[in-house]
Amino acid sequence: MSKKKLDLTFEVEAEVLGLVTSLKDYKLAWKINQVFKIELILEDDLVIDLTEGGSATLSNYCYQTEFYKMQLVKNKAIGKEKLSYLAKELPQIDYFLLIEDGNHFMEISDLITSLKSIGAISYVQLIDTTKLKYKDNFIFN
Repeated sequence: MSKKKLDLTFEVEAEVLGLVTSLKDYKLAWKINQVFKIELILEDDLVIDLTEGGSATLSNYCYQTEFYKMQLVKNKAIGKEKLSYLAKELPQIDYFLLIEDGNHFMEISDLITSLKSIGAISYVQLIDTTKLKYKDNFIFN
């Protein structure tokens, strides 16, 4: 009997920005709050079953309105687990800022410019999640 394989592909329904900074997560969240006049709040850590196997515990800050949701997630797993990343292909990225339905927040180019104005952020990049091998890691709530 022949085997059939179910091949599912998921799309990340958020704009994903990669941030490079030496700031601790709480300090970065505070600075983002100051710039955008929002309230990113520490939520329970995300425990994600990684596509390549294993799991990762990641710090998670969230701000949500009825129009959009913004999450600040650390790329590097916390705790005493084996070193793992949310985006294994991008180990140089320290944090990801995910904006769901970002059209209601502001234009991405303006968002990037505002993030670059935070002196401690040395690099901001819009991430094309379609090119990531493990893009399924970004699908969480």
